[in-house]
Amino acid sequence: MLYADGGTVLFHKQAGPFEVTLFGSPTPLRVGSADLSVMVQKTADSSSVSDAEVNVHLKRSEPGNIVEVIAPATHAKATNKLLYAAHVHLPAAGTWRVDVEVAAAGSTASASGQVTVQPPEPPAANYWGYFALVPFVILLFVFNRWLKRRRRMTYPRVQR
Repeated sequence: MLYADGGTVLFHKQAGPFEVTLFGSPTPLRVGSADLSVMVQKTADSSSVSDAEVNVHLKRSEPGNIVEVIAPATHAKATNKLLYAAHVHLPAAGTWRVDVEVAAAGSTASASGQVTVQPPEPPAANYWGYFALVPFVILLFVFNRWLKRRRRMTYPRVQR
C-alpha cells in the first residue's frame, strides 16, 4: 500500500546548513506500511536541495531487544519531486527515535526526533464500509418498495 507524499509534519529541525522536515503518512503512524517523506532546504535562503543523499533510520529499544529500520529516501519514490520519500514497514508500536541523515554539496548533517507509532487498527475498522454497505442496500430496497406501494395507493389504476 502506498500513501501520498507528505502527510503530517513529524518534525522540523535545523541541521548544519540544512533545514530538515519529516512528514509521515498515514496519520497517526501505525504498525505496518508507512510513507516517510523528507524535505531538505538550505538554511540560508530556504531553497530546496534537489541533489542530496537522504537516509532515514528508525530505532526502537525494548528491554533485551533493539528494532531498527533503515531506508534510503529518494526522489524516485516520491510523487512530489521536492521531497525525498522512503516507504518503510514499522514492525512494532511505541516511541521510535528517527535520524534523518543528509549529504549534499560536500556537507553532511543529521536531524533527530521521536515519533509515536500506534498499534495496528483492528480489521473491522479497516472494513467498516463493507459491513455498512449491506444494511444500507437493504434499507434502500425497503424504501423503494414503500414508495411504490404508496404510489399505487395514491394513484389507483383506471380500468378500461
